[in-house]
Amino acid sequence: MLSHIFDIDGTLTKSGHDLWFLTMQELCEPIAFKALVTEWEKKNKTYEHSYQLLVGTLKLLRDISNPEEQIFNTAKRLTLGLIDEQLVPAQAILTLRQSIRLCDLVVLNTANYSEAAKGFTAALLERDLISLSEYKKLVILATNTNWADYSAECFNMGDVKIHTYYRYLQREGYPVKVPDKAFVDDPFFNDASLANDALEVVVVDNSKNKDYVRKTGFERVFWY
Repeated sequence: MLSHIFDIDGTLTKSGHDLWFLTMQELCEPIAFKALVTEWEKKNKTYEHSYQLLVGTLKLLRDISNPEEQIFNTAKRLTLGLIDEQLVPAQAILTLRQSIRLCDLVVLNTANYSEAAKGFTAALLERDLISLSEYKKLVILATNTNWADYSAECFNMGDVKIHTYYRYLQREGYPVKVPDKAFVDDPFFNDASLANDALEVVVVDNSKNKDYVRKTGFERVFWY
């Protein structure tokens, strides 16, 4: 079984245009959301601190109705805008499509809400960047939320990313094996478990990952 994993924010979108932040800026009360992000930026980059940011955001989302639908619709609309502004790199989508044709399993593995990830793929389909058959083959592993009480059932960041992948393989009856290739932009933190476990890692170049190297199975790409 050949498997490829893709991060979304900063990997399939241009760095600095993360769909999670863009979506939350639209849906949350602006001043309160900015305060949460400012406080998070002052702290060390850890899973725990990022989880605190997520919990704070979930509290803000209590003020909107139908959060699942609104997150999906907002993320889709924002992605359509990113596509129109050429902030979803054409080479990234071409690589994604090549992986779909080549692999038995292609996973989009993101810390974003699952509803936002679904909005992202729906936008790709609407703009004919992927076909319907390709769209149906994509597996989304993301942050899952219990919207009945606005709690995170799975915060899919850092080390959790590789574990959600292995759990998916086990649940679906696939051989439990390391990913053959992972495409990431944050190999030091958010995508570290994917970068460490995959037989090959493809790092999308940005200013924060220029010092990352791996002795074997390593490639750096420039989408632009």
